[in-house]
Amino acid sequence: MDEYDVSRVTCRQAFALLAQNGYIQRFRGIGTVVAYEKISEEMNQVISLTEEMKKHNIVMHTTFCQMDLISPDTRVAVTLGILKTDQCYRLVRVRDVDGKPLVYTVTYLKKIVDLPTDPTMYTESLYRFVNEKYGICIARGTDTLEAALPNEEVQKMLQISSGSPIFIRTRKTYLKNDEIFEYSFCYYPGNRYKYSVEL
Repeated sequence: MDEYDVSRVTCRQAFALLAQNGYIQRFRGIGTVVAYEKISEEMNQVISLTEEMKKHNIVMHTTFCQMDLISPDTRVAVTLGILKTDQCYRLVRVRDVDGKPLVYTVTYLKKIVDLPTDPTMYTESLYRFVNEKYGICIARGTDTLEAALPNEEVQKMLQISSGSPIFIRTRKTYLKNDEIFEYSFCYYPGNRYKYSVEL
């Protein structure tokens, strides 16, 4: 109202038209937000998010990447089938599309081989990298999907508010011998992403 010197009624009419045409969304108790066109991921096999986005001619950029060799907590150790005294890799990344975060991922990898901790090695497809450099081939995987509200860490990484819904995908991938290799958590802003499964 102040910037364009218009009345409250005019503003309400403008917002109603924007909502009607799908440019904004209104949420009770949250407010009005820009409605981005959702990126749809259709999964019928285990491929990396990088490869999936390329199928849709969408270019992702890695804006944050950190790779460390860590001592796992109990949940990670149990899932990867290792001892808490063993070590595993933790890869943390933020991937952007059109200058806005699309996904924040925390990936735990079993220490099958010695992987580099140089983050520049992981700005593209993780699956392609470990396959081409170390012969690690992902044979199958399972995804668990859920909706939630973001904690402070996710809010910071995705640049969203505490009331913004998120989509969480928990993935486990396995090698040909059925040995688990990956345990990862992917956090997506709910207004930018949807997920389809072929049955």
